[in-house]
Amino acid sequence: VVLGCNNYDVVDIGVMCPCDNILDKAAEVGADVIGLSGLITPSLDEMVTVAKEMQRRNLKVPLLIGGATTSRMHTAVKIEPCYANAPVMHVLDASRAVAVVSSLLDDNLKDDFAAETRELYEE
Repeated sequence: VVLGCNNYDVVDIGVMCPCDNILDKAAEVGADVIGLSGLITPSLDEMVTVAKEMQRRNLKVPLLIGGATTSRMHTAVKIEPCYANAPVMHVLDASRAVAVVSSLLDDNLKDDFAAETRELYEE
């Protein structure tokens, strides 16, 4: 909702979607970013599955991780190591999504922003 209100085109495919549905739809629409939200604990494992499949498919699209059950630590330890082709970003809450996406899509900011995030993950 927050991204949509800030002139981003958002394709919401619903809840509890299989990994292949998410990634196939992202490919179909030419997504610039893929976002996953976890509201229940099993979602955390599915996020790892999506990251591994993104790597297997050799995607190069940033992956946003958010939702009530997520954390920077879980993203850094469990998800980010599974997907090396593009940044994996934990977004603490929806109000920060616009700044994160804007930075990831700005050619002048994305590399430094990704590097700063990796440094945080190493802490």
